[in-house]
Amino acid sequence: MKLLDNIQERYRERNKLFLALDVLFTLLTTYLGIWLLFISIPVLVGSSQSVDSLNILINAAFFSLAMTYAVRVIEMFVTGEKRYFALTLVAAIIFFVIAILNLWLVI
Repeated sequence: MKLLDNIQERYRERNKLFLALDVLFTLLTTYLGIWLLFISIPVLVGSSQSVDSLNILINAAFFSLAMTYAVRVIEMFVTGEKRYFALTLVAAIIFFVIAILNLWLVI
């Protein structure tokens, strides 16, 4: 029950817009990650499938993950929270760079 109370307290404290965007991008990242597993297994087994959809999914997953961290960075900036701000900012930048480099390599 203590965990549930902790979750409810954090829900009341957060801005609802940032919470909705955070949940949306987190669910999208999870969905893309699971979808990526189901597509990559047949490719690894050796069937003759194209890896183009795999590259697009990897790029979409990294971009969605970067957007999740970007929402958290913006929320921290707006609310003035300094705890883990630099670490979250660096993680967001790294994921954006990976997504851009992956997109550049695919094109």
